[in-house]
Amino acid sequence: MFHLCVQPRLLPGVPRVTRPATTMSADYDLLKSDSLGSGGYGSVIMAVHKKTGEKVAAKVISTGRMKVAAIEREVKVMRKLQHPNIIRLLDAASSEKDQRYFIYMELAPKGELFSRVVNSGSLTEPQAARYLKQIMGAVGYMHSQGVVHRDLKLENVLLDNGDNCKVCDFGLAHTYEMGNDGRPTLTKLTEVCGSKSYCAPEVLAHSGGYNGFPMDVWSCGICLFAMIAGFFPLDEATGADWRYERVKMAASQRFSATHTIFGFYERECPVSQACSDLIDGMLTISAENRLTVEQVFRAPWTHAEGELPAKVAMDVETPVYRGLSAASQMSREQIEALLANEQEAPPSPVYRGGPALGPPPGLSRQNCKFCADFHLEE
Repeated sequence: MFHLCVQPRLLPGVPRVTRPATTMSADYDLLKSDSLGSGGYGSVIMAVHKKTGEKVAAKVISTGRMKVAAIEREVKVMRKLQHPNIIRLLDAASSEKDQRYFIYMELAPKGELFSRVVNSGSLTEPQAARYLKQIMGAVGYMHSQGVVHRDLKLENVLLDNGDNCKVCDFGLAHTYEMGNDGRPTLTKLTEVCGSKSYCAPEVLAHSGGYNGFPMDVWSCGICLFAMIAGFFPLDEATGADWRYERVKMAASQRFSATHTIFGFYERECPVSQACSDLIDGMLTISAENRLTVEQVFRAPWTHAEGELPAKVAMDVETPVYRGLSAASQMSREQIEALLANEQEAPPSPVYRGGPALGPPPGLSRQNCKFCADFHLEE
């Protein structure tokens, strides 16, 4: 049984960065032949500082397709966040003539964590643990500042020359107002945004709003599973995915979600008990019972190699982490019995996949869902 989420405090002594509104800057030259990526609203290309020669990444966004106010919110969030595992904002500029907005950022030469995982097939537990701790360090810091990312995924984690994670792309981030007590003033978020295979069930449920902090933890749990397994645990966390409905049924009987998912494909679960316990806690269906960032760091699997990072140590009482016991692992026979009971149940909802379980959802690039508040109508 997992404990209720505890919301983070604002970390003492963290500087608040404020700057005047951006104006057109002539400090950088764009190297248009050096593309670093592209999307529906712009592209990321290499740029070079005219005086220093430093190479940087320039995110070029079309203001004819994306609302300027939304772009400026992203810039404001990036200026607020200063952490070694968050991509650093260098400058921002707009060009009304070209209908383009430029966000200049530090360059992460080793590219996306997504490519690292795909090229390797999967990562070892020590490799994944190192990346996860860096990502969660960044997320814990963001949450302490009242910021939720809302589109955490392997593609939005870059790697620098030292193979260190840099969380990027704050286009869908939300910033909560901070109260006098240094805690975020929580309001229900209602925008359905994020990327399908990483998106938390409460976001997709359209059930009256959600808390952004547990949403980020769910997405990080998907990242962890994908790093270890080399495939997504779910196509999406809704009734449209037969995997999700069966995982919910298994979880209601206190079976491990991790072992259940591997059992779908008649595969032995290759991860350690401590790792599967952690994934189960991060992918708890109920947002209120999902592990917090602090609990992720205090879990045996992540805590084994070091102390809780100072950036995540909150001034709150943190419950003791308790994982699922070995008895919660679901055997193949139990999975078959579960599916047999499902077939005897009323036929609603209809699960995709039919009688055959089909292949696991392989890793593929995910497009984020934009809200009407962020983009212009075509």
